[in-house]
Amino acid sequence: MNIFDKNFKEIFSTQLVSIIGGLIAGTLLAIYTDKIFIIPGMLILIPGMLEMRNSIDGSFASRLSAGLFLHVISPKHTKTKIIRGNLFAALFLGMVVSLFLGLIAYVFNYLILNVSTPEIILIPIIAGLIANLIELPLTLSATLFLFNRGHDPNNIMGPFITSTGDIISIISLLIALVII
Repeated sequence: MNIFDKNFKEIFSTQLVSIIGGLIAGTLLAIYTDKIFIIPGMLILIPGMLEMRNSIDGSFASRLSAGLFLHVISPKHTKTKIIRGNLFAALFLGMVVSLFLGLIAYVFNYLILNVSTPEIILIPIIAGLIANLIELPLTLSATLFLFNRGHDPNNIMGPFITSTGDIISIISLLIALVII
């Protein structure tokens, strides 16, 4: 029995990509720490933003992959009602969770730090919108691409989304800080 079968190779290689993505995201955080600390409570947003992005896009990729394997979704026809519905649901969830993250950060700042920073509510909303507009099409195209190439998206998309989601979320938060 061969230990290093196709599934092992797919999972192992994507775990390496995930580690590299985490290092890149951490490096970005380290470089721009001074910008992040401009607004009190920003460190409350970062874990929530990263986890939100990974959870929502991971679920989206899993639904796509399941649909492809069950032949409910055709890899050739991407403009179907199922895919549009899943894209809308992922976008909507991302925006709702971003709003709640902003509200929680604001309440934390107000109650614990005695600082009123209403702009902290807008930062995750703007960052969530930017990240959604990048990550959702990337997730859709990567899942379909991998499936069409004969790979199992379930093995690859989790670590891929983790690494790209972390990088895109950090960059989106930094862009939102610049906008605010």
